Amino acid sequence: MSTSFTRRKAIGYGLGSCIPLAFSSLAAAATGHARAKACLVLFMDGGVSHVDTFDMKPDAPNEIRGPFGSIETSVPGTRVCEHLPLLAQQMHRVWQIRSVRHEEMVHDPAVYQMLTGYKHVSSAGGLKVEETDLPHIGSAFARAAPSSPAIPPFLEIPGRMTMEGRVLPGQSAGVLGASWDPFPVPVSREGLVTPPPFERMAELDEHRWRLRHALLDPAALADAVEAEPAVRFEGFQRQAMSILDRTAISAAFQLDRESAATRDRYGRHRHGASVLLARRLVEAGARFISVYWGNEEQDWADGRGLRPVNNPWDTHRNHFPLVRDSLLPRADQALSALLEDLSVRGLLDDTLVFWIGDFGRTPRISRPWASRDHWPHAFTVLAAGAGLPMGSVYGKTDRLGEMVVDDPVSPADLTASMLHMLGVAPDVPLPTSRRQTHLASTGRPLAPCLN
Repeated sequence: MSTSFTRRKAIGYGLGSCIPLAFSSLAAAATGHARAKACLVLFMDGGVSHVDTFDMKPDAPNEIRGPFGSIETSVPGTRVCEHLPLLAQQMHRVWQIRSVRHEEMVHDPAVYQMLTGYKHVSSAGGLKVEETDLPHIGSAFARAAPSSPAIPPFLEIPGRMTMEGRVLPGQSAGVLGASWDPFPVPVSREGLVTPPPFERMAELDEHRWRLRHALLDPAALADAVEAEPAVRFEGFQRQAMSILDRTAISAAFQLDRESAATRDRYGRHRHGASVLLARRLVEAGARFISVYWGNEEQDWADGRGLRPVNNPWDTHRNHFPLVRDSLLPRADQALSALLEDLSVRGLLDDTLVFWIGDFGRTPRISRPWASRDHWPHAFTVLAAGAGLPMGSVYGKTDRLGEMVVDDPVSPADLTASMLHMLGVAPDVPLPTSRRQTHLASTGRPLAPCLN
């Protein structure tokens, strides 16, 4: 996707989710008690092996167990992969959900279901974004919950997930209309942020700024009211002006305001920078942020050099070296830093964090590549913050990690849990661009999320 932004784009993206709601049912849906003010979803593009990370099976046969050992954590009796030493010291802040499952074996529909909570009409690969797609849970939340115009309530970092040049469906607002799409914040492979132009141009004095505000062409914002005909254009103008007048918002995108030690703690790579940026945006008032891993380059298994990879956790080839040397170190660094940082800053009590992926990977090691393939039947999701039972485990898989045996959890249950903890009724009907309704989630919040 393009990393070029204009002020008009900045105003257009995500501003629809700042509109005062015209539907009383939506306003009512967001009046419940919210345990979380914000939600961060860290998505591991491609699917993480649960048996090589958090749901290890040390007593299983070699073809299941793999070469990785486990280490003690800050929670007595809980062990994690030896290649997660930093996160091991933060496990008292983590709630493990080891019983997530669905039936999608292919990335496209699996990503779609994990992000929307809904099964795609197709279980095949090669899917494209369609107007009939159901919305990312962040878009559903933004549509349902009233929000301050100070900052777009749903942002995505560092860029959309793609495969073979296709943007994977499930990352946008879909049937809710483009006005509720996430606001994109690009981050380069080197960890450099492209901040949106949320500040006024320096050459605009107050008089000229007021004149521009008065002359703002309503047609430029017409798309943002496609489902809200009763909203007055003046409201959009005031909201746009409010954003551009808040210089503190621009500061949130400036990672160089962080200390060198903090930058090092998160990691001076794209994922580390993206996660640190997400923390800064939560502090600035963002309500929902989706952090993807971002494309990168990996070694071919046969020594042909580097190849571009859009879903780097999809380790069909060279699995164990890639996980050990590249993927786990960055994930360990960024997630552990985020949990510690949120806690020290007093933000973890009302910030919800979910660490998820497409699916798990096969417990049984595949040959001849000594790797693991797609496995949606049982895998682990991590959650933290907002009063969750951190340091505990929910659900269970069998002795080989192949099937869920206790407390199965669906993607819809995860989206329902997020919404409930953010103070939104999961089954709130949302008006779509086709003048129909879409239920934000059909799942049931997990019991610990209800307490």
